[in-house]
Amino acid sequence: MSVNGAHKSRLAALDLCLQLLEDALASGQVRVDAQLGSRLRLQLGQAGLIPDHRVEGRRTDRVLDDIFELQAQLLGIYEEAEATSV
Repeated sequence: MSVNGAHKSRLAALDLCLQLLEDALASGQVRVDAQLGSRLRLQLGQAGLIPDHRVEGRRTDRVLDDIFELQAQLLGIYEEAEATSV
């Protein structure tokens, strides 16, 4: 898989994580339960983005913020790689 393809795969996994968290918030889930935590770890693991901390029991909105931050970091790396390859 190319660097571009790997970045797109990671961004897609983060998008799915964001969707899972937004759905949980919309349904009133204040904290990440074991099922949601497992689904998040699965997505992050498949993309090679293993979280360095547990998400179960954490506030859903805080985990959402963490995923947004991870996405911003990844986008910055992606944009930097695009700029240097031109």
